[in-house]
Amino acid sequence: MNAQWIIGAGAFIFFLLGALHLRITVADMKEPKKFAPANRALLPALMETRIAMRKDVKNFWLSYLGFHFSHSVGIIFYALTVAYCGIVRPDILADTFVRVAIVIFGASYVLMSRAFWFVIPLAGSAVGVTLIALGMAMLYS
Repeated sequence: MNAQWIIGAGAFIFFLLGALHLRITVADMKEPKKFAPANRALLPALMETRIAMRKDVKNFWLSYLGFHFSHSVGIIFYALTVAYCGIVRPDILADTFVRVAIVIFGASYVLMSRAFWFVIPLAGSAVGVTLIALGMAMLYS
């Protein structure tokens, strides 16, 4: 397997994680299940209160879903950008700053997964960023 496709495989893992996250977020807009609190009695309170920062925020639950939407879109954008650079325009990766930025961004998801989330995003982001870094090392070492 050549380096460009290894980068693409790593990017695909991030894309898959972002797309699944987006799918769950959309489903929770209709019927809160996955991102709803385990204590279901708390959900009405989230829907009735707002975050303290602004008075024009609709409610805490919608703010929370908005975070999940933006998080999903950000991961998908990262994945598509890395795939484009790796497969279509590997010359962009000749820039050391770009390579380092891509790896640091991907590695930040590993750290966030370990600190705040659970094993699926931890494993996925660890494998994804490892493949991306490996592919870039093969291209430019």
